[in-house]
Amino acid sequence: RVAAVTACSVEERGALEAVAIAYCRAVDRIGDVDGVLDLFSPDAIYDLSGIGMGEFAGHEGIRGFFEAAFPTMTHAAHYVSNFAVLAFDGPSAEAEGYVHAFARNVDGSMIDVKACYRFAFALDDAGWKISGLSIRLLLPPAS
Repeated sequence: RVAAVTACSVEERGALEAVAIAYCRAVDRIGDVDGVLDLFSPDAIYDLSGIGMGEFAGHEGIRGFFEAAFPTMTHAAHYVSNFAVLAFDGPSAEAEGYVHAFARNVDGSMIDVKACYRFAFALDDAGWKISGLSIRLLLPPAS
């Protein structure tokens, strides 16, 4: 049985999905920390513990993560699909999207992640922002 989903308009769904896509594209630009942070609310929680990389709070914590991560990367590509709004109440929303993410590191190693992003969104004067982002693996890493 499929759970009921809180309804939102096509335009609202599109706006939420656009933020999720903008996040993937910002990370893939490698180095634009401010561009990534522009997508998050100041008090956002960035939770990568589902892939063993910790949890980071607020712009300061998220900045620290990306300032450490970007110099280790040479290339990145994130593909998000199966985007679904799970809850919507006007000033906040929750959604999920499947992600296939690749990154090549400066040492030549590759990261290949097949996971589900769980987004919490909050609406402010500038539009929708990510107030929480967590990840859980859909498939374990290849051994």
